[in-house]
Amino acid sequence: MKERRRKDKQQPRPPAENPPDRFSSDRFRRYADSAQGRFALPAIVAVLTLLVGVWTFDAKLSLSGDNTEFITLARSMAAGEGLLHINSPDPQPATKYPFGLPLLLAPMQWFFPGDWVPMKAWVLVVFAAGMGALYQLAKERVGAGPALAVVVLSLTAGKSYLTHGPDGLVFGPLLLHYSHQIMSEAPYLTFSLLALWLVERGIAREGIKDNWWLIGGFGCTMWAYYIRTAGITLIAAVVVYMLLRRDYRRGLIFGGAAVACWLPWTLRNKAVGGGGVYIKQLFMVNPYHPDRGLLDFAGFVERFIGHIGLYLTRELPNTLVPFFDSAETIFHPASLLLILLAVAATVFCVKRGENLLLLVYAAFFMGVVLLWPWPGDRFLIPIVPVLVFLAVWVVLKTQDILVAKGGAGVSKVLVWALLCICLVGQVAGVKRLADYAEADYPPPWSRYYQAGLWLKANTSEDAIVLCRKGYWMYIVSGRRCIGFPFEEPAQVLAYMEREQADYVVLESLGFPQTVQYLVPAVNEYRDRFEALWQDQTVPTYVLRFLKQ
Repeated sequence: MKERRRKDKQQPRPPAENPPDRFSSDRFRRYADSAQGRFALPAIVAVLTLLVGVWTFDAKLSLSGDNTEFITLARSMAAGEGLLHINSPDPQPATKYPFGLPLLLAPMQWFFPGDWVPMKAWVLVVFAAGMGALYQLAKERVGAGPALAVVVLSLTAGKSYLTHGPDGLVFGPLLLHYSHQIMSEAPYLTFSLLALWLVERGIAREGIKDNWWLIGGFGCTMWAYYIRTAGITLIAAVVVYMLLRRDYRRGLIFGGAAVACWLPWTLRNKAVGGGGVYIKQLFMVNPYHPDRGLLDFAGFVERFIGHIGLYLTRELPNTLVPFFDSAETIFHPASLLLILLAVAATVFCVKRGENLLLLVYAAFFMGVVLLWPWPGDRFLIPIVPVLVFLAVWVVLKTQDILVAKGGAGVSKVLVWALLCICLVGQVAGVKRLADYAEADYPPPWSRYYQAGLWLKANTSEDAIVLCRKGYWMYIVSGRRCIGFPFEEPAQVLAYMEREQADYVVLESLGFPQTVQYLVPAVNEYRDRFEALWQDQTVPTYVLRFLKQ
C-alpha cells in the first residue's frame, strides 16, 4: 500500500480541466469548459490572430538575408535537389539551418513557383495556430480569462526595429512583426508550444504505448528541433522534467529516442560540410571574424555575464515591459521588476510543483541565448509566450496571497492595472506595422530591388552576379550570385576572374564591406567595368565585368 502511495505521489497531476478563474463571467467559464468551447475558443483565438496578421501583413521581401536563404533552401527542396545553396554557381550542401522550415515551405514553391508571398502567408497561418495552442496551454493552468490575457500580452509584446530604415524605424509588437517573415522563429514557436502542451498531458498518463499525447509531444518536440536548432533546449527540458518527477524510465526512453532522431542529421552535416554551423559559431570569439579563434572558459563566463547585463537592461525590458524606457542599469525599475518576477516564478514553481516544465524550458532556452555570440530581441521570440505566461501566473498567485490577507479589492485593481499598463502604447505599434506594410522598401533597398529586376529582364539565366547580399539578389533576379573577398583590390579582381563573374552590383545598403573592398576594386580597375544600369538618387549601379 505504501509503495502504491509513493508511486502516485511521484506522478504529476494532469493539467486541471477547470482551473480557478476569477476574471471571467460564470457564463464564459461554462462555455470555455464545455465540449464546444474547448474546441471553438482555440480556433477563435487562431482566427483573430490571423486577422490581425492580415492587417499588418507585409508582402515585401523581408530585408534579412536569413529570409532569402530559407526561400532558397525551400526552392532547392521543391526542385528535388535536397538542401543545397542553389543561389551559387557551384551549389554546396547547406548545414547551417535544419531541414524543417525549408520542407515546411516547399509546398508553397510547388503551388506558386518563384513567389515568396505565399511562403510569408503560410508562416502567418502557422503562427496563428501557435496562438491557439498558447491559449489552450495557458487555459489548462490558469483558466480561460487569464489565458486570453496571456495571448494578448504575447501578441503585443515588445518593439521591433528596422535598422536599415531611415534613422532606424521602430515598430511594435515583436511577434507580429516576425509572424509573416520567412524565418524559423514563428514556426518554431508554434511547434514548441504544441510540444509543451502535449508532453505534459502525456506525462500525466501512464506508459508509452497507446499514450498518443506523449507520442505526439515527442513528434512535435523533434519537429521543433528540426525547424530551429535551439530546440535542443526543449528536448533537454522535457528529459530533465521527467527525471525531476522520478519518471526515469520514460525520461531515458524520450532522451534516447531524441538522440536516435538527432544522429542522422548530425552525421549528414559532418559528412557533407564538416559539421553544424551553429555549434562552431557558439564557440567562436566572433563568428564574423573566424580568425579571432575560439573562446576559452573565461571567455564564455565573460560573455555570459555581459549578456545578462545587456538582456536585463535592454532586450528583456524592451520586449516584456516596453512601457518603460530602456534601462541603463539593472537597478532600473524595469530590470528590478523582471528580476522580481523571475525569482517569484522560480519560488512558486518549485514550492508548489506547478509549471516546472515551463520553468525548466525557459531557464535552458535563456541559458543558450545568454551564451550566444551576439544579443538580440529576435532570439527571445520563441520564449516570449512562456515568459509572459509565467509572469501572469506570478501575478495571479500574488493576487491569491492578497485575497487571503483581506485585500481582494486591491488585488483585482492591481491585476487589471498591470494588464492595461502592459497594453498601453502597443496599439499604436500595431498600426505602425500596418503602415509599413503599405510603404515601399527603404530607398537603398528599393534601388537594390530595381537592380535585381533589371538583371532578371536583361541578362541570360546562366549569368553570374557579384554583390554584397547574394541570397536577396538571387531571389529577386533569379541569377546565380556570389560574394566577394574582404581583401585588397587585386585579390577582389582575381576572385572575379576565377569565379567568372559577369556582372557586379554596387549598392548603398550601408554594409561597410562594399565601401571598404568592392568600391576600391572597381575604382582601381575602372577599365574592366562597363556601367549598364544606374540610379544616382541613391547611388546604385549594375556593371558588366569585362573579362580578358
